Parts: sequence; structure tokens; C-alpha cells
Amino acid sequence: MILETFIRVFVDADALDPTVAFYTELLSGRETLRFAYPEAGLELAAVSSAKLSVLIIAGPPERRAPFEATRLTIQVDRLESYADVLNAAGGQQLEPVRRTPVGRKTRFRHADGMIVEYVDHDEAHG
Repeated sequence: MILETFIRVFVDADALDPTVAFYTELLSGRETLRFAYPEAGLELAAVSSAKLSVLIIAGPPERRAPFEATRLTIQVDRLESYADVLNAAGGQQLEPVRRTPVGRKTRFRHADGMIVEYVDHDEAHG
């Protein structure tokens, strides 16, 4: 089951808080996630609303660059069930399932070429 879909926004580290505030106000949403990703040198925050959710990825441009080709992040209940569906539909898994500070992730290139990150979160990060 898809739990939430996020567009991705990339900003410098000092723009994280103002960007969260902007999307919170614009979407009448709320900040639902914030965590440091030290292995990547980034900090991430999510603003969720009924109509749109935004994943804000903050850090220096050279640290963000490897993440910028990925257009969406889709949170699912269990990665393995989606990997089977995506592979059957002509998707190409670009990386193995990896741990993150809040759960697990992998990336797929869909048959149409779009690169999407799929995540499942540990229970504490729902």
C-alpha cells in the first residue's frame, strides 16, 4: 500500500527552516518528519498535507547532486512487495535496499524513465 507520495525540493542547509515554513503555510500542512542523514551530509524534512507532500533535502550542492535525478519519493508499507510489481512492469532497480536513519530505501527507474525512490519507515517514524 502506498502511504504517501512526496515531491522533492533541494535547498542549501541554511534554507531548510524557511522552506519548511513556506510549504507548511502554502499547503496548510505540517512538518511530519525531520532527520539528519550524516552518511550523505544532508538533513531532510517533510511537510505533509491532504493535497501535496514535500520532501525537502538540504545540504551543500555537491552533497545534494547525487539525489537530484530522483523526482519523487513514495512511502510504502513494505518495499519488497513493490519491488516485485515494479520489476514485473519493466522497472529497473538502481540500487539494493539500504538502511536509512528512519527505515529503508531503494530506487527504481520506471519503464517511462522516471527515477523514483521508494521508502518504508520504521514504526517510530511511521
